[in-house]
Amino acid sequence: MSRGARRPAWGAIVTVTAEQPARPRKEAAAPSGSSAPTAPAAPAQKKMAVDLKGKVALVTGATSGIGFETADFLAAHGADVILGVRNVEAGQKIAKEIMAAHPGCKVEVGPSLDLTSQDSVKAFASKIAERKGPLNILVNNAGLGYTKKSFTEQGVGMLTQVNHLGPYTLTRMLESKLVASKARVVNVASVTHRITRIKDARALFTDWKGGFYQHNKLANVYFAFELQRRLGARGLQACVADPGAVRTNIYNNSPKLSKGLINVMINKFYAPPEDGAKAVIHAASCDWDADRPAPAKGKAKVAPQQDLRYYARGVFTWPQITSDWAMGGKGFLGKLKGDLWGMSTVVLSFLDWPLRRAFPGCPALSKARPCKPGSHAYDEKIASEIWDVSAEYAELPKAPQL
Repeated sequence: MSRGARRPAWGAIVTVTAEQPARPRKEAAAPSGSSAPTAPAAPAQKKMAVDLKGKVALVTGATSGIGFETADFLAAHGADVILGVRNVEAGQKIAKEIMAAHPGCKVEVGPSLDLTSQDSVKAFASKIAERKGPLNILVNNAGLGYTKKSFTEQGVGMLTQVNHLGPYTLTRMLESKLVASKARVVNVASVTHRITRIKDARALFTDWKGGFYQHNKLANVYFAFELQRRLGARGLQACVADPGAVRTNIYNNSPKLSKGLINVMINKFYAPPEDGAKAVIHAASCDWDADRPAPAKGKAKVAPQQDLRYYARGVFTWPQITSDWAMGGKGFLGKLKGDLWGMSTVVLSFLDWPLRRAFPGCPALSKARPCKPGSHAYDEKIASEIWDVSAEYAELPKAPQL
């Protein structure tokens, strides 16, 4: 964690995001080898009134789980979809599957996108940048939850490389096309961004303990918000999506979460990817102006560069989670606050999907909407510092190149 930051014991339990999800199937079967019972399918939902004809979307990590569900939705609603995947052969199978399910849609697979390699990211981005036509939607979904301690040739921790520097490099190399298209950029983050701080931007890259998963997810929020500050006035729409508590194979490599009772509970109570994708899908496809939060009484409309949105759904929009109790504070009472937040968040994470199944259509449980991230996510100074250090490691200019 960041220097001086306390890591709550419960932090690992709520590592719930979209990255590297389990292979999607509507039956929502438990992962192979798991003893967890098979969960019922998600309740039927009305098809959203979204028309994406003429739009081009790029979704990373799209061979399974939330990435697959997002790509499938965008294609079903008219968008031409590019799959950004490491395994091109697997991507081609997924493209055929989506096109067979939605006759007339167009899905293609880009060159291999390996987020562990800056060379691969840059080669992929260059090919996409060379494509004729717009790029209207970019969903930075792919990522990594756990890996053994390792660094890139540049000395960047592998988690930070995959979860932050790779997506940063991809987005920055496409920024000219994205701005020209007045595009939507969605960074998939996590509730875990609430439990940590980044006090040293460079440590995010070089200090293994300063670049854990929760730091990466906070960096994703900082990056989306800084992108909006810098390019929002030019028509770009950058936001964050928190999928909530989702059954994914992100837990498979975790020594603590891949086995035992906690793994059984995750597979039994967490949502399947087709449900977990809803917040990401909404963030990628909603009417931006219609979805803008109304200004407080007597306040002026928020300028585009300050329209900083964090989308979530269900219990992850409730004040019990969005409060600033997550990091606790000094002394006994501060520790108690943090522990109470942690315990309530763990409990709510296991209740989110069961409640949504029990009360289908309930707005408080089903509607994706902008909500408050951790208040530290609005820190413009550290966001700008992370942007600049990221540019150094990506070997890109700090100022947007339009």
